[in-house]
Amino acid sequence: IVMLSKLFECESNKNNNYYRVIQTQKEYSDGRIFPIDEIVVSDNPVNLEADDRTKMGGFCVSTKEYIFRWLIRGNTLCEVIIPDDYKIYKTIHKSGVYIADHIILTNPKEIDDEFATQLYLQSKLLDIEYFKAMTACAICGYINTALKVCHDKVNVQNVDTALNEFNSFCGRRINENFIDNEVARNSITLLYNELIKIKNMNY
Repeated sequence: IVMLSKLFECESNKNNNYYRVIQTQKEYSDGRIFPIDEIVVSDNPVNLEADDRTKMGGFCVSTKEYIFRWLIRGNTLCEVIIPDDYKIYKTIHKSGVYIADHIILTNPKEIDDEFATQLYLQSKLLDIEYFKAMTACAICGYINTALKVCHDKVNVQNVDTALNEFNSFCGRRINENFIDNEVARNSITLLYNELIKIKNMNY
């Protein structure tokens, strides 16, 4: 494959199905709420010459196989349309990260525990990303989904890695004030206890 640049693999087909998780129940920290069925323009245009992921610009979107890893971002799943005259690019990320600086969000669907499980069952992530995603589900209150992922993906061979990812992910989210309600704290405790049960099977 001839790479487009260091961090971008190629221009992607804008007619593919893309998705983005957004927050609608509470505004983003800057007070902005994404509009639905309108063109949204990124503050930072896509920068194909970027040598650092934080400088790529645009909006990150994904596909149905990979959107499960983005649930920490909000409570609503939207389909993404790329407007006429604009492009979308596939990045080098192995888990379906695409970037566009002009998008239209449409067909918003609120995410609940049942829908989160559906997204999990359609997903194709690396194991280590499932460990992060199940922790995100617990933080978001989707505890049945989190426990299903745990039972499906965690075993005595990889439980230490799962615990490391759990602790790391929780640590970052505490700093971002994600874990600021009783539902999140209770769900995280349930998931942690389940991981410890698996770890104790070693002894």
